[in-house]
Amino acid sequence: MRKFIPFIVVILLLIGAVAFFVLHRSAGTFEKMEDAFAVPDQNRISKVILTDTEKKRVELTKVNGVWMVNGKFPARQELLVTLMEVITHMKTLCPVPRAAHDNVVRWIFERNIKVEVFTAKDEPAKVVYYVGGPTTDGTGTYMLREVDGKPDSRPYITYLPGLHGYLTPRYQTDAEIWRPKEIFKYTPDDIKSLSLEYPAEENKSFSLNRVAKDSFLLAAKDDKYSIHQTYQQKYILQYLAFYSSISMEAYDNKNVAKDSIEHTIPYCTFTITANDNSVNKVNLFYQPVNKRSKMPFDAKGKPMTYDADHFYAALNNNSDFAIVQFYVFGKLLRSYQDFFFKPGTAVVSR
Repeated sequence: MRKFIPFIVVILLLIGAVAFFVLHRSAGTFEKMEDAFAVPDQNRISKVILTDTEKKRVELTKVNGVWMVNGKFPARQELLVTLMEVITHMKTLCPVPRAAHDNVVRWIFERNIKVEVFTAKDEPAKVVYYVGGPTTDGTGTYMLREVDGKPDSRPYITYLPGLHGYLTPRYQTDAEIWRPKEIFKYTPDDIKSLSLEYPAEENKSFSLNRVAKDSFLLAAKDDKYSIHQTYQQKYILQYLAFYSSISMEAYDNKNVAKDSIEHTIPYCTFTITANDNSVNKVNLFYQPVNKRSKMPFDAKGKPMTYDADHFYAALNNNSDFAIVQFYVFGKLLRSYQDFFFKPGTAVVSR
């Protein structure tokens, strides 16, 4: 028996060595895979391309420190922040269990968003992966890496620490969603002149033209409506301050009635000329009552003709069509008379 002791010791040592190797290799592999989809340093990211299975594509490129969408317009900051958060901080929870592997791979290839993250020249060219749908409990996201131009052999479940939900909605492939929603963003000092015209109520129309740093000339659209009193500069400056942040509810460029609506007489027209002589012209149109309208009837129970809460807006030289809220634009809908007396709440004729 004693002569077998050395062999037993050797066998035990081999078993221990194999166990150590397997355990540490597995731990190391998992630790490596934990950050396999993430690009930790956002400052090194120079471009992100998102492409879905419906061929919608968004290319985000950093140009002089500004992230541009398809080379046409700056990206919406809030969407950029949420996308970069997941790109840089997401973690891998575990590989997809073998029993679900085939189904998950099929789901990913049927419907996915391909993500390509490009880094600076001194870094690997890009990280590529496919984003699928949520796990059954909705807290994880199926993803599949691309390695050397080919899909990896194993999909993984990913998550964002601190987020109770899946990540797919953060990868938006509709370029229009990425467009900034701001229509007016001016301080009073930015404005050279402003006019607001009401075609159906000319007595309310007015223009403001800068004559000094904190002084504007107020004029009625037609001299016959002029009020021969001293108007209030403080009311003008308070009014111009409203233009610091005015945004739309949503773009509506696919509206089939867009062209016909734009050929009707607008409810009102804003024309702002900035100090750099750029001109921003926006037409507001009544929006007919529709299934989204919250007030289809007036106080007497009669059907409303127009939506009380929304307008249509034509902007960017009529190249864009949008939905705007009366709640947001109402404070801008002042009349010529308001600058002589204490401004009240705008009342829009319907």
